[in-house]
Amino acid sequence: MSGPHNEETAMATAEAAAQWFARLQDEAATHEDWLAFEQWLAASPAHASAYEKLERIWVDLDDAADAFTFAPVAAPVVSLAERRIARAQPTRRAWLAAGAGLAASLAVGVFTVANLPAPTQTYVTAQGQTRQVTLADGSKVWINAGSRLDVRLGRRDRRVQMAEGEAVFDVTHNPDRPFLIDTGDREVRVVGTQFNLRQRGDAFALTVSRGLVEVRPSGAAQAEPTRVAAGHQLTHVRGAATSALTVTAPDPAFAWTRGQLIYEAAPLSAVAADLSRSLGVPIRVADAATGRIPFTGVLILDDKRSVLPRLAAFAPIKVTETRGGTFILTRRP
Repeated sequence: MSGPHNEETAMATAEAAAQWFARLQDEAATHEDWLAFEQWLAASPAHASAYEKLERIWVDLDDAADAFTFAPVAAPVVSLAERRIARAQPTRRAWLAAGAGLAASLAVGVFTVANLPAPTQTYVTAQGQTRQVTLADGSKVWINAGSRLDVRLGRRDRRVQMAEGEAVFDVTHNPDRPFLIDTGDREVRVVGTQFNLRQRGDAFALTVSRGLVEVRPSGAAQAEPTRVAAGHQLTHVRGAATSALTVTAPDPAFAWTRGQLIYEAAPLSAVAADLSRSLGVPIRVADAATGRIPFTGVLILDDKRSVLPRLAAFAPIKVTETRGGTFILTRRP
């Protein structure tokens, strides 16, 4: 639990680490000082963590000073343990002349670094492009074409913004750091599971292949969630009061990761939109009547020039390419 008391404790620990650091850099440091320091380190994991953070800041400062004072040269790699034991160099002693003031400043630096908000990493895929990434927590994400994910891995939770796109998430199990995905209208909460999440326009679809996922309205943390288990799919239309939860075979939702698109009575307008994203070329239906034609089948995306002829072989349509490179799907007479 966080709060003023915990922040005060963390700050006090950082200040103590800075005082120890300054004390041990002094050539007058005794064997007893080192023994006392080792006892302080062993007293709490937080002590060792604070000292390591401070030491890393000092290494960066030391390297910056060397780069400013001397011409760039290839410097030997010195471990933190070696730096800890080594006697202070003249430049370092000069920097430490500020004494307690420097220690306090470094402590504030350590405390600030430890409490900075987690950075946001953005992943974007263009039309015709897919991508696989492994997040810092070990979770794996397969991102479909035409998607954007903003990921922030904090100490207490892991958050993703996905207002438009599709991705398969294989989330590393960590009950102390829930994995939260906000699509703008619905929030997905998981601990460790695998699922495909699709947010295209106003249409939301979540298909779970392993584990259990909770879905609730975005910004409504106290709302009763809908729990989606493996072998189920939840669909929702933005702004609607209810969602639909159905039993389903997960395989069709995950087929795009294998270079396939699987449909069962899907309107041709939806198929055209998927192909346009997956192939990276504009594909349109000629009119609303053509867009309503239902399509059932499997489209393999191995050869871009062959996909549309295959579609025309299974659906009552013809494909025309315009001079601008757009493909038009028209109902055959």
